[in-house]
Amino acid sequence: MIIRGTTPYHNFILPILAEDIKVLYATYTQNGEVILDKMLIGDDVSESDFVLANLKDLENANMEILTPEEQESCQLSLHLSQEDTLKFHFYPAAKKNIAVIQIRLLTLDDEAFASMPINERVFGVLHDGVIPDVVEEEEQTNGE
Repeated sequence: MIIRGTTPYHNFILPILAEDIKVLYATYTQNGEVILDKMLIGDDVSESDFVLANLKDLENANMEILTPEEQESCQLSLHLSQEDTLKFHFYPAAKKNIAVIQIRLLTLDDEAFASMPINERVFGVLHDGVIPDVVEEEEQTNGE
């Protein structure tokens, strides 16, 4: 689900270990138009919206119940900003309110993978725009 003007996390399970990913793309489209195209190169997640974690390394991972495939998988958590979600359109016709997400990646061995397209519903908000940080605005006003 995508609600305009919010900051959701989208989670995906990828059939590869995090350390084997060379390049990763998350592409969001709506009505055939690319709305967001986020990219991660290597393991430099420090300054990105991506968080990668191997399933077997997660705090609550129970190796006894993870299948062999899951033990060689990772979780991708992608954080969208208010600005990101406000790029999506909300139309009166419900058919147009679908975003399509696809994850693509390149491994260290130069093998390319792509997920099946994932459909997500886009919802509007009654008051459009970024929610301002009132504390920051007050500090800027008082500092002038």
